[in-house]
Amino acid sequence: MTQEDFNAGVATFQVKFDAPPAVKMADIKKEVGKYKVDKVAMKLTGKAVEKDKAWSIGNVALTGDMTSKLAELKGKPVIVAGAMTEDDKGKQSLALTSVEELKKK
Repeated sequence: MTQEDFNAGVATFQVKFDAPPAVKMADIKKEVGKYKVDKVAMKLTGKAVEKDKAWSIGNVALTGDMTSKLAELKGKPVIVAGAMTEDDKGKQSLALTSVEELKKK
């Protein structure tokens, strides 16, 4: 966090979910009240599924240039991360910023 962020009252909070959150973006924004929600970052683990040339994990659509990496790892458990968005009907999508194979320890 920079001094300008501090002076402007900017902070980053992280919340960890064990599964994609069932709450709507509007509920998140309502919960944080007067604070501005810049973006909601999400990290998911699972097997990405391709249907009709679109990728998803569970009910979350996976978008962006990184989907080509999903094709390379097809059928393998992956860890994906990115910024979550939501349409007016509540359908969530994740604009991917990283994709990696889940390695078992």
